[in-house]
Amino acid sequence: MKKIQNLQILVVGDIMLDKYIVGDVERISPEAPVPVVKVIDQYSTLGGCGNVVRNLSELGARVFCAASITNDWAGEIIQEKLEESRATSCLVWGSKRTTVKTRIIADQRKVQMLRIDREDISPVNEQFVIDELETMEQNFDMIVVSDYGKGMITWELMEYLRNFGEDKIIIDPKPQNAPYYGRPLMLTPNKKEWIQMEMEDQCDAEFILVTEGQEGMTLYDKRQGIGKLKIPANPVEVYNVSGAGDSVVSVMAVCLALDIHPEKAARIANQCAAYVVTQTGTTVVPKNIFIEALEYYNITQS
Repeated sequence: MKKIQNLQILVVGDIMLDKYIVGDVERISPEAPVPVVKVIDQYSTLGGCGNVVRNLSELGARVFCAASITNDWAGEIIQEKLEESRATSCLVWGSKRTTVKTRIIADQRKVQMLRIDREDISPVNEQFVIDELETMEQNFDMIVVSDYGKGMITWELMEYLRNFGEDKIIIDPKPQNAPYYGRPLMLTPNKKEWIQMEMEDQCDAEFILVTEGQEGMTLYDKRQGIGKLKIPANPVEVYNVSGAGDSVVSVMAVCLALDIHPEKAARIANQCAAYVVTQTGTTVVPKNIFIEALEYYNITQS
């Protein structure tokens, strides 16, 4: 069996900075009927496709990241954090501004009170990205397309990625970009995205894994036109679902690159997602949790 540390996985998508402001809420403002947050901590993490990079790096794969930022303070932080994650990056200066999502968290209740988005979703010049990718000359085991609909994913870019082989592409989709995708190995939409894509007949993939929150997951095997498999969610106390989809697509990418059957891979991803949603903030899947899930299904990496 292949070893995780030998896998080379390319992540392509919309990268962003997730900023968190954590504080205590002890009173209501006299100026308006809103809570007053007394800040006790602030921190930032990689978001969007950057969170997929974080997950894959934590799982032990060698990760390459193609994304677009601009020369601003958030772009600088993203570059630093990609270096910290040990990812090989080919960032391009194709965005008008680097996307930042700021979340205000009430620490005592561990819940998100407010999110502030700073973004410009103008299309990125895909040729800049393609030119950078052509300098890599890597034999990727899997390609993860993390589409947040912020302008990175275009028809031309997807056409280029298909040269690596559609059977290596797994996509966390945005329905409006579905016509660009072709027929990848797998799509991992959430329930709302799946309903929209199904209604518009935009679900052409060998496998489709629909994440359904507390209802679990449903795996559709369209390779041979054989039905669907329902995977119930693990009974856990959910604190935060931010980034859970990133964790699912990351675990699936590693499992499929290891030649694990999609059904077993989906069960492993379901088990890992159950951990992620119990954590505050945008959390990655720890390697030990992933290894435990593999061992539960009699898959060893020794």
